[in-house]
Amino acid sequence: MNTVPDAENRQLRRQIETLENRLSDFQQLGRVLETIGSALQVNEVVEKIVEETIDLCHADQGAVVLIDPAGKNEARTLIRQGEPETVTLDHFLNMMLSGWVHQHREPLCTDDITPIVGEANVKGKYRDIVSALSIPLSIKGEMIGTLSLIRLKAKEPFGERESDLLGILGTAFAQFIHHARLHDSIFEETLRLRKEVQTQYAFHGIIGKSPALQRVFKLLERVIPTDARLLIEGESGTGKELIAKVTHYGGPRREKPFVAVDCGALPANLLEAELFGYMKGAFTGAHKDKKGLFEIADGGTLFLDEISNMPLEIQSKFLRTLQEGEIRPLGSTQVKKVDVRIIAAGSGDLKKHVADGSFRQDLFYRLNVVSLKLPSLRERRGDVVILANHFLEKMAGRHQKQFKGFRAPLMARLESYAWPGNVRELENVVERMVILAEDNQDYLDESLLPLEITDTPAMAVRSGAMPLTPGPGDIKDQRAQYERNLLEEALIENNWNQSAAARQLGISERTVRYKMKKLDIQRP
Repeated sequence: MNTVPDAENRQLRRQIETLENRLSDFQQLGRVLETIGSALQVNEVVEKIVEETIDLCHADQGAVVLIDPAGKNEARTLIRQGEPETVTLDHFLNMMLSGWVHQHREPLCTDDITPIVGEANVKGKYRDIVSALSIPLSIKGEMIGTLSLIRLKAKEPFGERESDLLGILGTAFAQFIHHARLHDSIFEETLRLRKEVQTQYAFHGIIGKSPALQRVFKLLERVIPTDARLLIEGESGTGKELIAKVTHYGGPRREKPFVAVDCGALPANLLEAELFGYMKGAFTGAHKDKKGLFEIADGGTLFLDEISNMPLEIQSKFLRTLQEGEIRPLGSTQVKKVDVRIIAAGSGDLKKHVADGSFRQDLFYRLNVVSLKLPSLRERRGDVVILANHFLEKMAGRHQKQFKGFRAPLMARLESYAWPGNVRELENVVERMVILAEDNQDYLDESLLPLEITDTPAMAVRSGAMPLTPGPGDIKDQRAQYERNLLEEALIENNWNQSAAARQLGISERTVRYKMKKLDIQRP
């Protein structure tokens, strides 16, 4: 009489048990995803995937094979804790299972691996495998790897439950690995860029051995490790920003931002907004909040170039920021604390601006904790050769050319030139010569120089006929006469053979022709 109700009760209990098992599985799925999602690096993600999947599917061993864009495979195997050290899911079996899945583009669940590896390859330890399960890891239709599991003797084969669970997890696993790869590549690129920046602006990256520059080095050795404000003065092109970067990237704030602003490039209202930031609606065109450079450089260094050009109305607000360590963006009633190292620079004598009233004296003393005067290239002539060869190597590489060096007369011209634009001008002149030089040219010569430099009588300097500082009289006429005499002498000695005269003087034949025309030298 009670047969039907008992059967219904048993069926109901089985349904409840199935639902409870599925609920337990989904709870485990959530835990697995949460655990794996907390990892960042590829190795850590793969290890967690294998470890959690072994637990979830009651497997003995598991492995992930990653396929990189270049087509190479990376096998990472994790043996379940407590198992023997002998690896059954070794590299060969791992690759065979992965290869089958990659070829068929579908999951594999089998109780017999013989058709997969071949009868001849079924090693003794493989005979302990009772079941193998391998799934593809795909993202956006592209297979990036496989996940394989095995069960050994004394366990049941993998079934529908395990296949279903891994079917659900496969896409999520692929996403985790994809994002971890992106994280690793971004992290590696960040380290590479940071290393490159720190190398580029390392202290030894400042080139020169002249006494004037050595004095700069000695001062920097004491300033760089500190957090002191630095005031750099020097002519345009002497490398003020380079010194600022060396100070930042060699100092205690190297891991934080280096932010530079030219105080003479912006009108007063824009410079104020640039430095301190503003709130939405602070002025016409302020459609959203914007951080100022002080806030962006927080923890790092703010480099203010041409500080003498900062308008007086901003100097007072700037001074307050230095005193209080806080800023108030335009349109805001709230102040923000900032911690910034200030390095200021100017191409003129800032004391003169203080004397004429265009620069606040109290601000000058706030900035002038340590003062550094950079020498012009005229004051460090011994560095011209070193710098020229450095720029030649740099520019030749940039423009994919090769040179053995400079001709002697050309180097004499470079050393005798005044270089009003300093190091920056020298670098530009060398790059110009590299660009204009013929592809088969071994040495750079005078014919490649701009006219403002060719006026310097390098041939006379080379022969010792003309000092670097000419005496009184018409200097231009003296230069012309020196060059004329030297060139005529070489032409006469070589029977007016222009090629031979050029070789004797160490210049190009084109330069000889140019000088003959310019100085009106004609063969008798």
